[in-house]
Amino acid sequence: MTDFVYGHGFKIRAYWERRAETPEALAVSFVRTVDRLQEIDPVFSLWTCCSNRPKKFETVRDHYAEEVAEGLIKSDWGEPLPIYGSSFGALTRGQAPGRSFTLNVHAGSTYPKPFPNDIMFLTRHGFVPDPTVVTYEIFKPALLAMVDAWDPVCAMSYPDTLFKLVPCNTYFHQAWIQYLCPWLASLVTPPPVPVIIERLPNGGLLMSATRETFDIENSAHMAAARDIAAAIAPLNDLPWAERARA
Repeated sequence: MTDFVYGHGFKIRAYWERRAETPEALAVSFVRTVDRLQEIDPVFSLWTCCSNRPKKFETVRDHYAEEVAEGLIKSDWGEPLPIYGSSFGALTRGQAPGRSFTLNVHAGSTYPKPFPNDIMFLTRHGFVPDPTVVTYEIFKPALLAMVDAWDPVCAMSYPDTLFKLVPCNTYFHQAWIQYLCPWLASLVTPPPVPVIIERLPNGGLLMSATRETFDIENSAHMAAARDIAAAIAPLNDLPWAERARA
């Protein structure tokens, strides 16, 4: 039996700057994400759309743009607010709570802040995740699937226990697995071993603290995560506010 408990989940978050996109374009990226996840592990075989009227994903995948359009942010009076983009997503079905995952997307926003768009991939809120599904062999390719589908500025994976240690209002911080897009990668000097460094075909940079499941009680894991944080800390000093107003 899986215990109900808060603060022990695992997440991947990818985010990017202002980007106006049609529901059709966003649907293509979302379907691509699900397809790539289904290739990784059987735990991602079946999905249900997270909407007011839950539907099996396979029944709407060919017209998922309708789901995206339905998720357009609206005012309290029901007026469309396209500057804020759309919110949509899906969750796995047919799995025990500890083996369940959710995809939450907020995209298509042109709101003038540094990173108004993001996708979150996370274990089921409130349940201790099954150790067999929070592995490097699943989370690394899942992160890369999100990078491939959404072309984010940054993507990172971390357990909730690690995120609790992150200073407020910090975009770039310690992580289990950290991706930087090509232009950010060019500004960073990767940390030394034992951090695992990979240069990706698109020119991006991937840094991993460990190939084991991250544990904040493991001093080696924490030391590597701090090395990643130190390497990317200068990115927090970039003029993000000015970029958002450009």
